[in-house]
Amino acid sequence: MTKIQFHELVYYVCKRPKMYTPAGSFFEVVSFLEGLGAGAGIQNNNAHLKFTPFMQWMARRLDKVANFPMSWQEFRDVYPSDKEAIASLPGLYDDFLNDRDLNK
Repeated sequence: MTKIQFHELVYYVCKRPKMYTPAGSFFEVVSFLEGLGAGAGIQNNNAHLKFTPFMQWMARRLDKVANFPMSWQEFRDVYPSDKEAIASLPGLYDDFLNDRDLNK
């Protein structure tokens, strides 16, 4: 799985979370994506597919570096609902990938 394919998957899962998870909750979505990323990373040795670097980036963005590893609960608490937290993930992941590409 390439970085682009994983990015597309983040978009599609977040667009229709109930299609990929039992209830479409925020925690189900991030668990599903983490599992896919970890599995693809192990299989293809692509560390960029794991969410850990994304969470490090997000901790810096939310000024929670002192709390790293930041929990998904801390991320979720930034938003008023699961729906809004899920909807934010594709754009944030896109920003993360763009920042990584610019810093290479």
